[in-house]
Amino acid sequence: MIWPILLLAFVDWPQFRGPEALGISEGHKLPTEFNAKKNVVWQVPLPPGHSSPIVVGKRIFVTAVEGEKLLTIALSTETGKELWRQESPRPRKESFQKTNTAASPSPASDGQRVFSFFGDFGLLAYTVEGKPVWQMPLGPFNNPNGHGSSPIVADGTVVLICDQDTNSYLLAADAKTGKVKYKIERPEVTRGYGVPALYKPKSGPVEMIIPGAYLTVAYNFATGEKLWWFGGMS
Repeated sequence: MIWPILLLAFVDWPQFRGPEALGISEGHKLPTEFNAKKNVVWQVPLPPGHSSPIVVGKRIFVTAVEGEKLLTIALSTETGKELWRQESPRPRKESFQKTNTAASPSPASDGQRVFSFFGDFGLLAYTVEGKPVWQMPLGPFNNPNGHGSSPIVADGTVVLICDQDTNSYLLAADAKTGKVKYKIERPEVTRGYGVPALYKPKSGPVEMIIPGAYLTVAYNFATGEKLWWFGGMS
């Protein structure tokens, strides 16, 4: 797989859908055309994966699958040179939809560490220099399409949605140690692939808004308390 990289309006993009997972960038002067030959700084071949790259400082982080290996890879934003790669344990092989891969979740970073999630293992944390910090085995998951939710990180906490056909839950862990801060069961939702968005109201706690199958729920990001919800969605 060849990944063309555009860095003309470079800003950090530390997780799926960017800062606070809102899909909003502070970048400017973005090009109106972008393809394999135009407005490209460099191109580099990588193993395949369905995750999105993230950008932190002068590093790009991606996840990928190479044969049986589940990989987290760091690249230089300036040259595309591979800086390091780490392999995840893989105690099982989950089923997934044929156009999917075992590397669908995107990594996330707090600037000091990078966090990867694979449905075939669980959560892993590395320093941005590639040194392993902690691991959290999770699963197996009951999701025939493969597990596709990406972790997000804010205020020293890593959050992951584990929605599935049965036993769905929301997990929050300390970014430094991997210690679980809270685990909230979500029996009212079934399989899903959403990523939380963070909303900071003028008053009150930071809200973590999660789109799920048949139900959207907001939780207190710090405590996991359920704040509000509404149904009627597919």
